[in-house]
Parts: sequence; structure tokens; C-alpha cells
Amino acid sequence: MKNILILFLLAIGPVVFAQQDWDALLDKYNKSSVPYITAQEAAAAWSTDEKVIFLDAREIEEFETSHLPQAVFVGYDDFDSDELPRQTLEQADKIIVYCTVGVRSEDIGEILLKKGYQNVYNLKGGILSWKNADFIVYDRNGQPTGKVHVYGPDWGRWLTRGIPVHD
Repeated sequence: MKNILILFLLAIGPVVFAQQDWDALLDKYNKSSVPYITAQEAAAAWSTDEKVIFLDAREIEEFETSHLPQAVFVGYDDFDSDELPRQTLEQADKIIVYCTVGVRSEDIGEILLKKGYQNVYNLKGGILSWKNADFIVYDRNGQPTGKVHVYGPDWGRWLTRGIPVHD
């Protein structure tokens, strides 16, 4: 029994510590003004009958390297909420905004909430947490890829699965 407990703790340890690290990182940069959704919760919602829309709040080079399934590129520096398909977003059960780790996506999520959109969530840990959970990301051609754009070299340390890419 003791060996089973030790194996269990070894198996979940990295997940628990990774969760604590995301919390500390996001507490440093965010105000928690947009509710978080974990990669596991987002994947579960996306795989059901819920109408989930992923909005990618990174720059085009990042999006083309890697993005979540059926994600809509909205950008960050040139984000314009008036260009979004309002009816599609209003009909969504969940609007999940993501970036590399969840910092830029909070800013975009705040804008969407102020515009009156409901059910807006910030993907906690961004695309890195998605890939770390072993979910698939896609390249510019819609093909699965192991590469993940990590914004910059400092952020690459947060990627535990996949090949970090940055400019």
C-alpha cells in the first residue's frame, strides 16, 4: 500500500507543482479580472456539445506556429473588438481567450467583458498549459505540430512538452 501511495504522489507531484507555479506567475502579472479556465476544463467543454470559441490573443507569427483547435486569430497589438463576429460570440456557451501564458489574454478578455460579452474565460497558463496537458496544437496549415511559440526565451521554461519556438 505504501508503494502505491508513493507512486501516486510521484505521478501527481509535477501537476500540483506546475499548478502552483502558474498561480504564482499569473498573480505576478494579472489582476484576475477575467475568470480562469484550466486546459482540462477547456478541452472538456470543447469536446462536448457546448459552443466553445477559442480566441487567440497573440501575434500572427505565434498563431501560425501553433494554435488551439479551430482558434480564431484576434491578435493583441492590433486587436479590434468591432471586427469580431458578434452574433457568433453571443451564441457561444464559452468564449475562451488565450495567449502564451494568460497575461495578454486577460487584457483582451477585459475588453470583451466591457463590450457586454458573457461567459468570457482566460485560459490559465495559455497555450503552454494546453500543450503541457498533452493536448494537440496546430500549425498554419491546420496540421498537428509539436512546436509551440513561447513568445520569448524566458517563457520557454514553462513549456514541459513540445518544442519551444520564439523569434
